[in-house]
Amino acid sequence: MSKKKSQFVLDARQAAFEIIFSVVYLRESLSNLFPMLKKQVAAQDLSLSRSLIYGVLRQWGALSELRKELCKSPLQEGEKGQAVAAILNLGIFQLLQLNLAEYAVINETVNLAKKNGLASAQTLVNALLRRVQREKDACQTALVKHKTANLPPYLLNAWKNRAEELAAVQSSQPPFSLRLRVGENGISAEQFLEKYPDARKNQLCKSAVVLPSGADLQEITEFVEGKVSVQDAGAQLAAEILAPKSGEKILDACAAPGGKTGHILEIASNVDLLALDCDERRLEKVNANLSRLALAAKTALADAADLASWWNGEKFDAILLDAPCSGTGVIRRNPDIAFLRQEKDLRNFPKVQMRLLRELWKTLKNGGRLLYMTCSLLPRENNLLIEQFLFQEKTAKLVPLDLPCCVDTGSGYLHFPDADGDGFFYCLLNKA
Repeated sequence: MSKKKSQFVLDARQAAFEIIFSVVYLRESLSNLFPMLKKQVAAQDLSLSRSLIYGVLRQWGALSELRKELCKSPLQEGEKGQAVAAILNLGIFQLLQLNLAEYAVINETVNLAKKNGLASAQTLVNALLRRVQREKDACQTALVKHKTANLPPYLLNAWKNRAEELAAVQSSQPPFSLRLRVGENGISAEQFLEKYPDARKNQLCKSAVVLPSGADLQEITEFVEGKVSVQDAGAQLAAEILAPKSGEKILDACAAPGGKTGHILEIASNVDLLALDCDERRLEKVNANLSRLALAAKTALADAADLASWWNGEKFDAILLDAPCSGTGVIRRNPDIAFLRQEKDLRNFPKVQMRLLRELWKTLKNGGRLLYMTCSLLPRENNLLIEQFLFQEKTAKLVPLDLPCCVDTGSGYLHFPDADGDGFFYCLLNKA
């Protein structure tokens, strides 16, 4: 397989192929690969490239199962076989999931094989895609039948009883949600929906609205004015659960990129808020978000669990701990997660989470509250971890919540990804 790394602009399909191959087989992250996309793909082709990348990665498992059924014999081992698999999956996805001219899709996919040093595979690519074209309905049915193959094994094993539901959602496009600012400098849902009738109310969070897919944020004047922010409704729910009050001393322990920091200040601007993050570049995003919203908070570069590096001994009334996690609740938004997460990562996250929870508990006032949350769906990072903490920390008391869109796990509440928001776990604890 030849890889183009020159200054010349790549076409949409070539760029998509290179990024898909890099994620699936080289385990590179989209955040590292997308800068190349913006530099080497013409602006008018970016939308198609991104649609291909996200669509194929979200449905990689089902596309691969269908491809295996259609191929008379297994593909050759090694890099060339992997490249052919990526090209075939890319072609099948376009024929079955996008409204594109079928003859053009087939021709461009055959040419893609040739351009990448796979001329010997052109006949196979042409024959298989023409079969998909002829048997389109049956192939569509097969793709749906295999949808649970899109889930990584660890997620499938954790939620076998919800596999069909999870798989259907994970292969879909996530909602484009905005947070509406409250108060005199904000805008109500009624006002926003009157001005933007294509948007809709969000069922998960009262501060959220959902824009139609493909909406242009630059056309939303309220974004520039700081009256709305881009934030998933599941993330917005955090500040509502924490319920900050005027005059409180609050810690946002893992704050980047700053969406929840801003939301806390929008709800109660007269608070003493400290936002921490251990990544300098990500902390810059917190400051940028606060600047856009014209809000003020103290920010510090620190590992929240290393108390000696940042804590002055003054205890907090409330703490928001959005802990580092596997991200299994946001795979449809970040489909590379399914390929990047390894078992060693899944074993390590609970250790990091428990360390943060135990250390930050020391900084909370008696009578104070801590909201532990993750964007994970895995019990070992959520309710099982909280059960362990409650057993060991006798001053911690679970606070019951009324979250109708969430599942009560007995030790916190889990929102499965749906049309209104991503997957999140919430657990509010009081300190006796």
